[in-house]
Amino acid sequence: MQTYIIYGAISAIIIYFLSKFIFDLLLRGFSPFIQSRPWVVDQISSHLKITQKNPNFLALSSGRSGFFNVLAKKYPTAKLTGVEPYFFSYLVAITQIFIRRSPIKIIHQAVHHVNYKEADLVYCHLEPDQMRDLGAKLKFECKPGALIVSTGFNIVGLKPSKVIDLPDRKGRLDWLSKNQKLFQAKHKKYKKEKKAYFYEI
Repeated sequence: MQTYIIYGAISAIIIYFLSKFIFDLLLRGFSPFIQSRPWVVDQISSHLKITQKNPNFLALSSGRSGFFNVLAKKYPTAKLTGVEPYFFSYLVAITQIFIRRSPIKIIHQAVHHVNYKEADLVYCHLEPDQMRDLGAKLKFECKPGALIVSTGFNIVGLKPSKVIDLPDRKGRLDWLSKNQKLFQAKHKKYKKEKKAYFYEI
């Protein structure tokens, strides 16, 4: 009997941590798949003025992309494409999109191989190493009037038309998750800025 109790307790612990892992991965998101805070999303979207009838939006490293989900509701005729350069993040993203029945299309492609010619808005959530030479490509390929937003880091080679500070406070579900930094290096090469950079080509 005692053996069954021990096995039962161990099984319960395993199920608990496994369920937390699945919850975090598919519903909340590990870094870099953590959804943008609602107040951050609202602040960024309030600074955007999209005038096209059927706009074309691209997100580089979309994750759950709360920002993109807001755009999908705000601009129902828009074409939304999320670009995931890493296969694991691509699998996570398409799973999350499927669960949420989101209209966002996810593709697995290196950001430097994407065609930006038709994009009206490019939303960038990448670290500097991933954005190396990206500014020059965006400047060359994007059409006049195209908007670019980068959260956390400035895109080298582009001059921001506007920079806003992003508020920093905990979300309502923070207490449910302790796994956000599971896939992060302990000593990060870059410190993310609490800013959003806006560019216009």
